[in-house]
Amino acid sequence: MKIRLNRISMLALGAALLATPAVAGPEDNSLNWASDSMPSNIDFYQHTIREGIVLANHIWDGLLYRNDETGEFEPHLAESFRFVDDTTIEFVLRKGVKFHNGEELTADDVVATVEYVTSNATPQPIFFLEGAEKVDDYTVRLKTAGVFPPILEYIANLLPIYPAQYYAEVGPEGMSRAPIGTGPYRVTEHVAGERITMEAFPDYFGGMKGQPSIETLVFRRIGEFNTQAIELMSGGLDWIWRVPPDAVDRLATSDAIKVDAGETLRIAFLGMDALGRSGDSPMQDLKVRQAINHAIDREAIREALMGPGSQVINTPCSPAQFGCVVDAAVTYDYDPEKARALLAEAGYPDGFSLEFWGYRDRPLIEAVLGSLAEVGINGRLNFVQASAIATARDEGKLPMWFQAWGSNSIRDISGSAGYWFSGSAVDYAKDERVIELLEEGNTSDNEQRLKAYEEMIKIITEQAYQVPLFTYALNYAYNAKLEFTPVPDETPRFFQSRWITE
Repeated sequence: MKIRLNRISMLALGAALLATPAVAGPEDNSLNWASDSMPSNIDFYQHTIREGIVLANHIWDGLLYRNDETGEFEPHLAESFRFVDDTTIEFVLRKGVKFHNGEELTADDVVATVEYVTSNATPQPIFFLEGAEKVDDYTVRLKTAGVFPPILEYIANLLPIYPAQYYAEVGPEGMSRAPIGTGPYRVTEHVAGERITMEAFPDYFGGMKGQPSIETLVFRRIGEFNTQAIELMSGGLDWIWRVPPDAVDRLATSDAIKVDAGETLRIAFLGMDALGRSGDSPMQDLKVRQAINHAIDREAIREALMGPGSQVINTPCSPAQFGCVVDAAVTYDYDPEKARALLAEAGYPDGFSLEFWGYRDRPLIEAVLGSLAEVGINGRLNFVQASAIATARDEGKLPMWFQAWGSNSIRDISGSAGYWFSGSAVDYAKDERVIELLEEGNTSDNEQRLKAYEEMIKIITEQAYQVPLFTYALNYAYNAKLEFTPVPDETPRFFQSRWITE
């Protein structure tokens, strides 16, 4: 299979390289960045979109924060923490931490945040907590329903603390329109679906994130990569990511642009409706799911569209995550003839058509659809915004879809396979044994965890509930005067960036 590069796109980018870029960022200490997706509601608990996670990391703070140098979790909004017992963690909060509206952070805000997210169905479920208890104004205890080994990861990555009174008044929609947090930046403008402007918060406490150097951040949603690249070259943008491999070398020819790369936990896979939640579908037949696994030339697509640093995977998890037992997976080599034979055995000798949903990485999706077409499967692409596919997915309307998943930066299999096969609204298999094995993995005994996950991975891959594709290697391109360091969790820290002006 040959992946054809977009010649028109490359000509447009080549023309942009001839332009003389303006350097607006360093001059007014602002940073303009763009991406192809943006959550319709930027309240952290109302989406699972990576861009929203990046925004949240600048607007809100959590009790803990991962030290990028050591990998350890250290107090952030908290000044200390301790395990009271296997299911209780006590946090002592910093005093004097201010929300953007001037209110002071107290234990009431932590308790209210936990109570809200554990009692309301949200796209970002806080299943790992049972509740919170106030000890005094600056001491709070978080409770888990049982032993949960990666609890510190989840608290650090998935529990930004909201102002109790404000959130009670405005709710998720109000928090999206006018976010209030304790983070290094406060939102000064929000044009839904288009643009967010943030200013450095003058009363920021610092903590593990430190004081931001850049005064203004402007995020824009720009759907087409070519437009992003042209704006980067002309000075309209200072930073972009997900740069396709074929564009890396061209951008690198400009002295005004730096191109960098970083490995990530993100994986790509195809979801399939094995249960028939979306209606009667060929996806309910194991042989069809196996055929689809054999039909896709994953290595050719990876090499052409992902580039160095990524790898083909056979597991429903990132190999870098704890519990992702790679050797347990049943593998499906690229074999179009075997795919056609399996389709014939399933009663589809001439193939079939079905609706295929996608929301990002369109060139990648089109390459996948090309592989499917070669064995007779006509995927009718329904390309929508991330919020639309998330809603349809939760409602059980997707027969087949493309999914990019960063595990919310959780370096544990509970953040990947543990999310997609837990029996929740996003589970299109609801395999009872898989769900039992996930429960068995909730133990402090790592040997028992690995044993449970090994069996779980074997079942998921034997039943071909997903088509694992590959890991993401993330390419960045940005103004050469910007000091920026990629991190594996796919969450750029602009509050740690600065302009080099000397």
